[in-house]
Amino acid sequence: MRVRLVFVLIVLLALAGIFFWHSPYHQVRSMVTVVDINAPGDRVWQVLTDLNGYRDWNPFLTSASGVVAPGGRITISAKVGNRTITFHPRISAVEPGKKLAWVGRLLSPEFFEGEHQFEVIEVDQSRTRVIQSEHFKGVLVAALWGRSSAALLEGFRAMNEALKRRSETMVANQR
Repeated sequence: MRVRLVFVLIVLLALAGIFFWHSPYHQVRSMVTVVDINAPGDRVWQVLTDLNGYRDWNPFLTSASGVVAPGGRITISAKVGNRTITFHPRISAVEPGKKLAWVGRLLSPEFFEGEHQFEVIEVDQSRTRVIQSEHFKGVLVAALWGRSSAALLEGFRAMNEALKRRSETMVANQR
C-alpha cells in the first residue's frame, strides 16, 4: 500500500513539474558580474580551481571541496545574506584556464536549477578578466529570486574583489 502511495505521489509531482515547466510560472533568471585582475590567467585559474583554499580568501563561497573534473560532485557552502547554504553541485564544464561551471538542483530541474560559471579571459600576459554568472530556472525561481537576488549579487561582487586581491597578491609575492 505504501509503495503504491509513493508511486502515485511521484507521478503527481512529475505531472505538476511538466505543467509548471510549460506554464508562465516557470521562471528563468540570470546574474552576471565582471572583474578585471592584474594577474596572468594561469594564476587566476589556480586560485579559482583550488577549492580547498576558498576558506582562506572567499567571503561568498566560504568553503568548497571536491575534485574539479567534468561530472565530479563537489560540496560548497555559500554565505547568502545572513544564511549559509551548503549544496552539492555537479561539475558541468572544465576548460583548463578558461571555463569552470557547475550545476546544482533542488528536487529536479523543473523545480529549481542553477548553473554557476566562471569564464577566465586573458586580456594580455598580466591582465585577466573573469566573468562570473549564474543562470537559474524552474518553478521555484520566482519565489526565491525576490528574497535572495540582492544578497547573491553582493556575494558575487565580494567574491570577485577577493579573487582579484588573492590573485594579485600571489603575483606580487613572486617578484
